[in-house]
Amino acid sequence: MTKTELKEKWNVVLDLLYTSMERLKVDTFFRPLTPVKLSEKKETIYLKTAGSKSSVYQNSINNHKEFLSEALIKAFGKEYKLEIVDAEPPDDDDESGSPIPEEKDYGFNPRYTFESFVQGPNNQLALAACLAIADKGYVKEYNPLFLYSGPGLGKTHLMHAVGQYIIKHFPKKRVMYVSSEAFTNELVTSIQEKSTDKFRNKYRKVDVLLFDDVQFISGKAATQEELFHTFNDLYNARKQIIFTSDKPPQELVGIPDRLTSRFGQGLSVDINPPEYETRFAILKNLAILSNVEVTPEIEDMLDLIAQNVTTNIRDLEGAFTRVHASSQLLGSPMNKDLAKMVLTDIFKNTKTKEITPDIIKKEVSKYFGVKVSDMESANRSKDVAFPRQIAIYLIREHTNYSLPQMGKLFGGRDHTTIRHSYEKIAEEIKKNKDLQETIETINHQIEG
Repeated sequence: MTKTELKEKWNVVLDLLYTSMERLKVDTFFRPLTPVKLSEKKETIYLKTAGSKSSVYQNSINNHKEFLSEALIKAFGKEYKLEIVDAEPPDDDDESGSPIPEEKDYGFNPRYTFESFVQGPNNQLALAACLAIADKGYVKEYNPLFLYSGPGLGKTHLMHAVGQYIIKHFPKKRVMYVSSEAFTNELVTSIQEKSTDKFRNKYRKVDVLLFDDVQFISGKAATQEELFHTFNDLYNARKQIIFTSDKPPQELVGIPDRLTSRFGQGLSVDINPPEYETRFAILKNLAILSNVEVTPEIEDMLDLIAQNVTTNIRDLEGAFTRVHASSQLLGSPMNKDLAKMVLTDIFKNTKTKEITPDIIKKEVSKYFGVKVSDMESANRSKDVAFPRQIAIYLIREHTNYSLPQMGKLFGGRDHTTIRHSYEKIAEEIKKNKDLQETIETINHQIEG
């Protein structure tokens, strides 16, 4: 098996893990691993990490054997042992297990390119900004570029596309991609091993820093401190920085203002859920990439999925993959009937009612015995203020309303007041069982 084939199959393993595990775990513990050798004789795939060898990765492999086993069998046709190595893997007599030549790996998914990104009205500005940065390697007006959206809407895809394009067209530029969890783990390791200077040089000497899921540095003071100084060094040296997050900078909780203000001093771009036309185009592209001939019957099936899966791109891909895999395993043609059979749970979930701010305010007012109009008023009495804070918390949890939009729902309050209310309940709920029960009861009424 060639080096390219091994990497492609390992990327298939990662894609399969995304459908069975939390994305954060896959990005933290498996995405940083690079396959360097496959030994058929020992039935082992040897992997290296981006940094030094860590028992954390091997423990994660051991702790997730069930998911890995299933993914390896689907990708490679059989299950292999996975072993992390620092040096060159041991030789054996099996020619197919010969070492794979060393190649610098940046942790990018080769499938995440501009060519494979489906453009739509929901992501036009984000794509345009990323193309501009990729074309020049640095754009002052877009530094930093801050991409935010809900999960599975293409933020990481665009970030990987930028990185791979720059590597190809600006080979002398030093590009670094890292998730927030990987950054934190490396920092902890560097502190334990007393090698913080090496850690800092790694991230402060690059030309392009791509930092994924920055929201997860919330509450991590040491990580925030390192990122603050890393940002300053790179920004002052006119180096390009791109962040991704699930919320805009001003709405990030548990991150100090001195960082969030820097996140927002360049260009912040929201990526919205794709509308029907974009969802259908994404599915059609997936079919072509999977060597599926797009016949009228296939188009009908894709239309059915696009009409019912409206959440994000990852769910679209997951739905298509399930139908495609079922077709191959069962020997059945891909069509609407197979999709209905395989995706019963998805079609069932689409019938759940939409939760709106009005529904939430109504249920909160009913629970506490206060008027909705009082919660929307300037009334600051405890009997009204507390239910108002509960309503703000629940609206933030159940909807995509921004803080300024929520402020308008409560008498034109400033977004900082809304943020304070949300954070107060979010912190209190961690330690107050009575409040947890209150939230659960209201949630049951809202979702019922």
